[in-house]
Amino acid sequence: MSLIKSALIAGGMTLTLATGAFAQGNEPWDIRDRTAYVVTMDGSMKTMAITDKGMAMLMKRAKKVPRGMVFFMNNGQLYMVNAASMMDRAGSAQFSR
Repeated sequence: MSLIKSALIAGGMTLTLATGAFAQGNEPWDIRDRTAYVVTMDGSMKTMAITDKGMAMLMKRAKKVPRGMVFFMNNGQLYMVNAASMMDRAGSAQFSR
């Protein structure tokens, strides 16, 4: 196999592997209005559209999430913590270093 073919194949393989890593990205969730994000009893997650009647029912017991909350998974459990005490003066999260 020629050097050029080998280089092209290696480049293509590298690009293929890198594409998966870039797809995961570090973008925030795309949380949309009228959509429920449900963590089921077995720990799986699903999204559901919310009707007007369903929204009225949910809003009876709903609580606002305070600003500055961090949600994370650990050992299959979903947690949240107030991040205000975990930020340095520059605004960088201390837990992501």
